[in-house]
Amino acid sequence: MTSAAGARSGPNLPEVPGARHRRSDQRRRNFEKVVAALVLFAAFAVTVVLLGLQWLGSQGPVSSAGVFPISASHPFNSEVQAS
Repeated sequence: MTSAAGARSGPNLPEVPGARHRRSDQRRRNFEKVVAALVLFAAFAVTVVLLGLQWLGSQGPVSSAGVFPISASHPFNSEVQAS
């Protein structure tokens, strides 16, 4: 006489409907999560590198007047005309 636990073992187990499908979906979701994390990390790394290069490139002499300082040789003329 066999026990209840020993009676159902091996290939005699009934297949749960959709179990194999759920397992492959779970693997696919895990793979997609890993790929998404890698893409986001790569985008972050590229952003940091580009910002660092931009910051290093702008380390030249900086004037307090801004990008186009007014030189003393060219007097400032207003565009507004008196009427």
